[in-house]
Amino acid sequence: MFKKVVLADGVAVYATPVFAAAQAGTTLTFFEAWGGALAYTFQLYFDFSGYSDMAIGLARMFGVRLPLNFNSPYKATSIIDFWRRWHITLSRFLRDYLYIPLGGSRKGEARRLTNLLITMVLGGLWHGAGWTFVLWGGLHGFYLVINHAWRQWRTSRGHTQSTWAGRFFAWLLTMLAVVVAWVPFRAEGMAAAENVLGAMFGLNGISLPGSLDGRLGALEPWLESFGVVFSGMFSNGLANWHSGIYWIISLALISTVLPNSQQIMLRYQPALETYKGEIQRLRYDWLEWRPTPFWAIAGGFCFYLAFI
Repeated sequence: MFKKVVLADGVAVYATPVFAAAQAGTTLTFFEAWGGALAYTFQLYFDFSGYSDMAIGLARMFGVRLPLNFNSPYKATSIIDFWRRWHITLSRFLRDYLYIPLGGSRKGEARRLTNLLITMVLGGLWHGAGWTFVLWGGLHGFYLVINHAWRQWRTSRGHTQSTWAGRFFAWLLTMLAVVVAWVPFRAEGMAAAENVLGAMFGLNGISLPGSLDGRLGALEPWLESFGVVFSGMFSNGLANWHSGIYWIISLALISTVLPNSQQIMLRYQPALETYKGEIQRLRYDWLEWRPTPFWAIAGGFCFYLAFI
């Protein structure tokens, strides 16, 4: 409940005005568009993951174990890995009732990738009958096709080892792809999605907050030489950009660095695993939940914040 009411709803105020402005035809700046897209990226995760956790917890109160639905998807280092972690029950449904009946991987590589793309487009339509959902599903289908082709190419050349730098770049690329795809998923229509995406890719120019004008010293002429201007970022009342940045950074760290709910509750086996060994044990046992005064105070504090 804390994830839903405090974290998701807390960052939503920085996403909703941006997409509302895009729907109204307001020209967004580069940072406004990225701020709104990132805010929605974390709003959706903590909203969806939060009530999935509540469903799992409520079911356990009645002795029922539900399947795990989220497993730190923003820690994924590929789109394939992302869909093993994000909305796991939907991924399994799409695999069993669309991908496999279409032929799966039984009829050659080209047919397998085509089936994968069709499955994701239909998965987009499952969320709603609109072109924005078709675009979202098509983007993820395209991502998966590229990811599978890349893995096959690496394997064929014996590139099986990975480095820390390589894994970081893979994570960053995956997150960028996911954030871009969330834009049409959230937008009210294709025009709004094009508005936000165009600003994210710099088609409306790049501007920094007017409050920074005169404070960057020698950097200012250099930035201006690249077309960067200083204007009233969020000047049309979209959001307080300082607070928005703090929210985005905080939620990014929570979702990519800290353990997830299932890891914290692992010793009590809260949910069924779709993939063996899916919920990884924490390196430090003290992070796992126990019926101790510390966890009672921490849980009570979160519960209090969710209700005030």
